[in-house]
Amino acid sequence: MDPTVISLATSMAYTATPSPSLTVSPALPTNTPAPTRTTSWGTIIFSGRENGRTHLWAYVPGDSSPSRLTGGAWDDRDPAVSPDGLSVAFSSRRNGHWDLYVLDLQSGEIRQLSNTPGYEGNPTWSPDGMWLAFEAYYNDNFDIWIVPVDLGQAPIQLTIYPGADLSPSWDPQGRRIAFVSDRDGSPDIFLANLDEPDDRFRNMTNTKSTVESTPVFSIDGSSLAYSETSSGIDVVKVFDMNDLDRPPYEAGQGRHAAWSPDGRYMVTILRTALYRRFQVFALDHSEATDLPVMPWVDVDDVTWTAAGMPGEIYAAERIPATDAPLLDTALDELQNENELKDLVDLPGVRAPHPSLSEAVDQNFLALKQRSISVLGWDFLESLDNAFVGLNDPMPPGFAYNDWLYTGRAFAFNSSAIQAGWVEFLREDFGGQTFWRVYVLAALQDGTLGEPLRELPWDFDTRINGDPSTYDQGGSLQESIPPGYYVDFTQLAADYGFERLPALSNWRTFYHGTRLNEFVRREGLSWTEAMLELYPASALVTPTPFQTPTNTPTRTPKPTATSWWWRWRTPSPTPTQQPVYTPTATP
Repeated sequence: MDPTVISLATSMAYTATPSPSLTVSPALPTNTPAPTRTTSWGTIIFSGRENGRTHLWAYVPGDSSPSRLTGGAWDDRDPAVSPDGLSVAFSSRRNGHWDLYVLDLQSGEIRQLSNTPGYEGNPTWSPDGMWLAFEAYYNDNFDIWIVPVDLGQAPIQLTIYPGADLSPSWDPQGRRIAFVSDRDGSPDIFLANLDEPDDRFRNMTNTKSTVESTPVFSIDGSSLAYSETSSGIDVVKVFDMNDLDRPPYEAGQGRHAAWSPDGRYMVTILRTALYRRFQVFALDHSEATDLPVMPWVDVDDVTWTAAGMPGEIYAAERIPATDAPLLDTALDELQNENELKDLVDLPGVRAPHPSLSEAVDQNFLALKQRSISVLGWDFLESLDNAFVGLNDPMPPGFAYNDWLYTGRAFAFNSSAIQAGWVEFLREDFGGQTFWRVYVLAALQDGTLGEPLRELPWDFDTRINGDPSTYDQGGSLQESIPPGYYVDFTQLAADYGFERLPALSNWRTFYHGTRLNEFVRREGLSWTEAMLELYPASALVTPTPFQTPTNTPTRTPKPTATSWWWRWRTPSPTPTQQPVYTPTATP
């Protein structure tokens, strides 16, 4: 038996039972009184990212702002409200690994359900509130598992296919579970019939050119919504579960759909290149919703319950009002807004010009230090470029207005890409292509990073002789790469560095992808950023201009990386694996 599964059963303190079966019909949910503060709109519970941490929040429509449900120096996400509205199941890495937890909304007590070195996430409740289905990553593969909430029985493995099985959603009627699987070649929506052990799974979508994700049943189980992504647009489609042969209809845009308690509205997450926010719309499109949803940046997941939240948990002193800021950006001394900014050397960084503008150097060094702690190796020790002088020769793929000239941008070392330590997810927004960067963690024991859940892009297929992949600049990889990765794009965004869109020629010119370049704009245009370093005459004169020199006017606030960290972390090469760098953890 898989040692991870043995650990799962042992850590959950299960009582072994002979041959657990999925064919026994569970009892219907009991009528448990809902918590206080019930409103006609119910409560939206979501996971939102603030100051570099993801935690659970609750928003009762009509309140002035959302309220925190969890907090701490870790990440909590994937909320799922129990049928009686009294508990929230979620995934968290508060104890070092991604495990399952249940939060009691009346007492604030949090109970841990799993304690394994593997990854568990995206729980969903059975309608009687006695079971949880969830996705688990063991032996480099995702499967759907089912576990009793009282831990009184051994876990049940629902799927055993080598493909990735993800994102379960339990039918409120109790006998079906919808999930995502790529077992047929691309991510499709599948339906598992718990009463049919011999012919249990049905592919609901079976598409090759689109990617489906995040299925969710309606409140009464009569409909199943899911997200379909094609040509950079996320569209919510809905199946009529009473007529499975009928094609799904389009309900609106977004991902991670959640139904309102009355079934008339839907909340989804609308993605852009820079943020992920709520969007609420009426399903019949006959009226505009008056739901006062609090705008929130970087929403990871969302659910909607008819119950109102108990007020006492909001005032609990154990939950901070906000997380501590990642960086104190106050300067040592005020600078005249008319003065040109200086360049500051970056300690512990190797690059053609290892310096950045004093406007962003503290943020970069803080990002570098955080990367060491979450990756286990110094990913930003070596850069392809930091600051590039106005008269320096242009590297391949540079545009005349590239942000590297401003001292506000950096490009990480492309040798990490060649070594196979970096994966890219293609994301298209507004006719532009962006890349989400995932970096391989040094430790692959579940303590760092998390497994990929989507298919990365394969640039090599554009040179395999297939005209279609050449025209598209590559294709999706055939399977999700194994291992644990860190979302570097999100990590950089925590410190104000955003990715840049690919140039229009990226499909045929690799350097046009701009895969590895990040910039901290702070609302400035390229010209305004250049005028922080150069006088206006330098941008219009055809004669060479003296590049600003580094000055020791300020000492960066973040502590420089210790010399022994840099010594123990070799530069990436195609024949090595990332070398773990010890670092203090909360």
